[in-house]
Amino acid sequence: MNKIIIQVYLPANRTTYDVRVPENMYVYDVVRVLAELFSESAKGFYYKGDVNILCFRESGKSLLQNCTLKELGVSNRTQLMFV
Repeated sequence: MNKIIIQVYLPANRTTYDVRVPENMYVYDVVRVLAELFSESAKGFYYKGDVNILCFRESGKSLLQNCTLKELGVSNRTQLMFV
């Protein structure tokens, strides 16, 4: 299983996080893991909600939830945003 490091920007606290995840992980699983991570690490700035979106930071295009990161062309150092 190949793992990649993605850069995830959290606008709630204006911080970018480097997160290591499997490249064959589905986006809905990445979103779930990030919601847990950010609810712990960004206390006071982020509260886990029912709907979260992971998107490409530069274009703002959201990632399809039922695809893997690899299928969407996400690779090492891809810049994403979590809203």
